[in-house]
Amino acid sequence: MTPEVLQEKFLDWQCQSRIQAFRTQNGRPNSSMAPILLDKKGNELLRIIVVISENDPVNTTKLFEHTFKRTYDPADRFDKMNKFLSSEYFMDKDKFSDSLFATFPKNSSISKKVVKDGSCILDFIHLSTNYRLSCSPFILDKNEEHWENIFWHNKNFNPGLGNDIDVIKFIPNWKKSKLIRIKD
Repeated sequence: MTPEVLQEKFLDWQCQSRIQAFRTQNGRPNSSMAPILLDKKGNELLRIIVVISENDPVNTTKLFEHTFKRTYDPADRFDKMNKFLSSEYFMDKDKFSDSLFATFPKNSSISKKVVKDGSCILDFIHLSTNYRLSCSPFILDKNEEHWENIFWHNKNFNPGLGNDIDVIKFIPNWKKSKLIRIKD
């Protein structure tokens, strides 16, 4: 499988898994959204929840921020986000970046380690599918569009999330990544 086909299959899988989660599981992240983070040597660090974001997230970021600020009711925010994300948001995989994003406590030992190492692995195992992505992790600056997008997205689901976080951008190296079909 070529790196381009692998990338396309992965993005399609991510979008379809998220549509299913928001429509049938009330937005609860499933294992397709929660890979195991491995260091560059393959040692398991922890399970993280990753977010995918549009290539141009400006308008969606404004919507996420507005959704959060318009009410103090977390249930109302959750409902609005779930309706938006379960509608047509994930229908066009081509509008999404192939990078994955996750929040960590500011200067956490794990985020420092993977960024210092310069590479890590995101190991997604869901049902009969296993994507093992070799990634380059970077800490985003607060003024970057994707930092704001991920912050407001996550803040709607976790109102206690503070501003003192790191958003890590994981950029897959599709030539070093692979898809493994799990057989019984």
